[in-house]
Amino acid sequence: MFNFAKSHTFHRSVSVVIILCSITLGVETFYPEHQSIFDVLDILFTTFFTFEIVIRLIAEKNPIRFFKLFSFKNKKIVIDEEGVWNWFDFTIVVVSIVSLFGHLYEHPEFLVVSRLFRVLRVLRLLEVSTELKAVERKIVSIVPTIFSFALLLGILLYIYSIIGIYLFSHHQYQNADFTTLGHAFITLFQLMTLDGWSDMMYSASASYNDSWLIKSYFVSFVILTAIVSFNVFVAVLTSQVHEKVVEDQKMNKKQIAQLEDEVLETGEEVQAGFKEVLNELKKLRDEVKTLQDRLEQTKR
Repeated sequence: MFNFAKSHTFHRSVSVVIILCSITLGVETFYPEHQSIFDVLDILFTTFFTFEIVIRLIAEKNPIRFFKLFSFKNKKIVIDEEGVWNWFDFTIVVVSIVSLFGHLYEHPEFLVVSRLFRVLRVLRLLEVSTELKAVERKIVSIVPTIFSFALLLGILLYIYSIIGIYLFSHHQYQNADFTTLGHAFITLFQLMTLDGWSDMMYSASASYNDSWLIKSYFVSFVILTAIVSFNVFVAVLTSQVHEKVVEDQKMNKKQIAQLEDEVLETGEEVQAGFKEVLNELKKLRDEVKTLQDRLEQTKR
């Protein structure tokens, strides 16, 4: 079972079904009147993915390892990428199976949510090729940076929202609303996307005789968020991706060097063995010659 689960035939079959399932989910949106046909296809896909998970579980020597999410290495937590995908696949299959029995539940909205959850099967396309997996690893490696950047933006939004509420005294203007903290957050988020930011600035500053203090509030926020922060964010991400690529290249070179050393060691072992065989043959030849000489002497 282990050989079958790790075989190219099994992986190619799963990849083909994942692609077909993804295409079917898209086609289903064009023909809602044929929902019964797509329900049958959904049952077939769910059955296939259920058998796939079962085969992969049986193939594992230790089923607990199948759900392993992380491990400790050199006092650091190392995320097990395969374990994360296993949990993802297992969750999709369980929710898909539950959705098949949605008619047994009193709340139909659960059925809708579970059926929408099937769309996540499309993410399994990342498992189809090694190239997509390499891209996915690079994306995962920069997730901490993305969260840090989001936290930085959140802090800036929070600070400027409070300043805006006190600066505009809980007032609402044509395109800018600083009545509450939540509304100020939304206004500044729109401002951060540069969507009509100049209109917001002029509509707010018009009530304060075009005060430069009001204008500097909007301009400073745009500079800090839309210009400085985003450019720094892109630079950091680019640097991290470059470091990841360099690290992968070093790892590949190290693996190639190890393979070369193994090949050289194997070649030396083969050469040494070949010499031993030649020496043995030489000894046998000498022994045969000695025996022939003794036979000739015996005949005489």
